[in-house]
Amino acid sequence: MSGRNIYDSLTNFRHTFHNIFIDPFLKLFNLSQQDLTYGRTFLPFSPTEQIVRSPPYLYTEDRLSFPFNGAKDSFIYYQVWHLPSAEIQHNIDLLFVHGLNDYGGRVSEHCIPILEAGFRIIALDLPGFGRSSGLHAYVTDWLDFIKATKLVIDHVKEKNAKENRQRKLIIFGGSLGGLIVLEYSIKYPNTFDALCVQCPLIYVAGQSRPSKFAEIIAKVIANSPLGRLPLVAAHRGKSSSDPTVLEKFFSDPQTYHGNLRAATGLTLLDATEWIQTKLGAIHKPFLVQHGLCDRVTLCDGTKDLFAQAQTPEDQKIMLLYERCEHDMWRDSFAGEKVMNDFINWLIQMDELSEL
Repeated sequence: MSGRNIYDSLTNFRHTFHNIFIDPFLKLFNLSQQDLTYGRTFLPFSPTEQIVRSPPYLYTEDRLSFPFNGAKDSFIYYQVWHLPSAEIQHNIDLLFVHGLNDYGGRVSEHCIPILEAGFRIIALDLPGFGRSSGLHAYVTDWLDFIKATKLVIDHVKEKNAKENRQRKLIIFGGSLGGLIVLEYSIKYPNTFDALCVQCPLIYVAGQSRPSKFAEIIAKVIANSPLGRLPLVAAHRGKSSSDPTVLEKFFSDPQTYHGNLRAATGLTLLDATEWIQTKLGAIHKPFLVQHGLCDRVTLCDGTKDLFAQAQTPEDQKIMLLYERCEHDMWRDSFAGEKVMNDFINWLIQMDELSEL
């Protein structure tokens, strides 16, 4: 076991012990964790975040009040990045919804070509991730993800209205973020113009799905403090075969390095079962991209989405990539093409008079 894995295991054990056996009793006496991000808000911004938060780029950041997991003073954090010197300015806001164990700011590793193409980027941290409040990667109500996304979109639209800016909105999500975007598009179709999803979490690949025994255990403990237990590895280490991609993820202090928590896993399982029966309710324009070597989410889900969505045929596109794994933009074989296809699609969306 490497030094990094030993450190992560010890840190995970310490946090788990405190959150299961100590914190519930502290709450009885109003002495529980005062930093609702459990230290994440004090971590320095990554080098790539610092780039897009410095000239010639412009940035703003906001914290929006959002009750979560019983904490009334919790909040959602999001950033907005823009390059006003881009030669062509597209009238589109692009909202990024990140995947499991990730955070919004990490999209800064790949967003510069998008900013240079003249699009404005909004990157939110989901509840329990990044600089948003909540125990790391611990979620008990799936709908909190949808509500948080709606909160950020409403806030962006409100600020645009105050500044007299009329902008189209495209929402993007990969993996867990793709699942969130799909459900959001069903519940709030009139709040955005188009969507893009990459390797959406519709069906879990066999290599990443917990065993039936683990699912039974999760159902027993999910509604107790033991629901915080990091029970199974799930997709950990399976998003890429490139060791440098995995090392970069595990060396980032803002990402979650532990096993899938029992309550979180059960919540996600319920959400996938729901979306599998609702794909026909999607009717907005979309692009879906998936790698054919994905070991986390099954490409069958992407194919079902494309076949069942009621979006007009000329407004939906499915692109599948040979030799491409789950972490698509970081993929050494197809990453550049995946990004170029995405940017070209964005430009096409802006060229349409009406989406």
